[in-house]
Amino acid sequence: MWTIGFVITLSVGATSARVFDRDIACPAQRDTEFAFTYGEPLLSYARAYHNRPSGSPVNQLFTNTALATPEQTAVVSPNVDTLYMTQCYDISRKDLVITIPEVDSSRFYSVSLYTPEGDNYLNLGSTKQTKAGRYLITPTVTSETAGKLVAGSGSAYQGTIYSPRTMGYLLIRIVLRNQDGDVGVVNEIQRGFSTRTTCRSGKPIGPELKDGLFAGNSSLKAEYLINLTARFMGTVPPTNDQPLLSAETTSKLSQAGIGNNGACHKPDPVKFEEAYTTANASVNAFMYSPQFLQDLGNGWVMPRPNLIGRYGDNYIARAAVARFGYLGLTADQAIYPIYNQAFSLGTNESYILHFAGKPPVTDIGFWSVTMYDSQGTLVPNSISRYSLGDRSNLTYPDGTSVYGTDIDAPFDILVQASQPPAKWTSNWLPSPETPGPFKIILRFYVPNEALSNGSYAYPQVSKGSAVL
Repeated sequence: MWTIGFVITLSVGATSARVFDRDIACPAQRDTEFAFTYGEPLLSYARAYHNRPSGSPVNQLFTNTALATPEQTAVVSPNVDTLYMTQCYDISRKDLVITIPEVDSSRFYSVSLYTPEGDNYLNLGSTKQTKAGRYLITPTVTSETAGKLVAGSGSAYQGTIYSPRTMGYLLIRIVLRNQDGDVGVVNEIQRGFSTRTTCRSGKPIGPELKDGLFAGNSSLKAEYLINLTARFMGTVPPTNDQPLLSAETTSKLSQAGIGNNGACHKPDPVKFEEAYTTANASVNAFMYSPQFLQDLGNGWVMPRPNLIGRYGDNYIARAAVARFGYLGLTADQAIYPIYNQAFSLGTNESYILHFAGKPPVTDIGFWSVTMYDSQGTLVPNSISRYSLGDRSNLTYPDGTSVYGTDIDAPFDILVQASQPPAKWTSNWLPSPETPGPFKIILRFYVPNEALSNGSYAYPQVSKGSAVL
């Protein structure tokens, strides 16, 4: 999930170091660098597999029935906008059936499907006006249908989802309209979702999703990653038309010693550690470059919308996102702006986030600004408030509610550790009591285009004395 945890500087423009563009005398060395970049997101999938909630089995849907709290540290930078349901799925031997219940059309929910590499290949839910019923998830047999939902025609299913890999990740999000009474309502909706496997004719496809798939000494990062990448080649289903991986990609992986049989054979002239170091540096440079980041104004930036969620053959963008936002949604579903300077407060200091008006999300969309400590954990405070947004009781300076009226005017959010005067209480986002750095994350779900095309003025951030 989205775990932003870095500060951006737009002055770095080092995409000339991209692994795909370097002119190296040894082609196998260059292609091994490519292989490391191609396979890097699999390290995030390995973590997701090993950190399954409560050790939930593969192909079993886990339901998170309560919001995150400061005491929970397993998930970095959890949101307090939605309740989650998650599942590592494996359709190498059997297909998967997911049942989607009827959900109020005014409530945001999404059923998001990902490849192990983090491609958000399909989203169902309220923005797609998904029909309630059962859906079959099966490995694709053609490149044309890969990653798509094909509507059912007289079958037992509303439609068939053709997965571009034989395993992946299922993530269901359901918005909370408030953090009190609505939890029970969302829990009832959650009970309507279910998954089960169903038999499929034909031979197994590739490896099973088991511990052995991730075996190896992960402390030897280069060797572990190249072998992991080789094993996951078998998760790409064979197709009866064009292969899912391009000839260029397959050729580069082959030159790096990676075939389709799950094994890796190191080419004689290749230096693994050197290739790994170079690939790592190239991804780092790309992450902080204008080619990856879009300047939103007032110090806010975000990954370019076309570089989030669906990557095609842009493997360096896929690797960059996996480092801080694995399982991020496509930009039509959500965007996550980042402030390009570190947040840090001393004793008796504060920040004010000055919003020029209500952030423009669509009718079913919502937004929030959430506080975390430097480790990405929610911050304990006297009023148990971890975020503010469109479902909060924000007020204008004259005390009028920001939401629940047609008024669209400037308003402020106050960030400080100490309790402010009463007139600020509704707009106060408590920061850590201990002076020092912390994180603030903006989230916009189902955003209006104004939030990414430059026409919306992002909040101005100013630092000053605490409001007492």
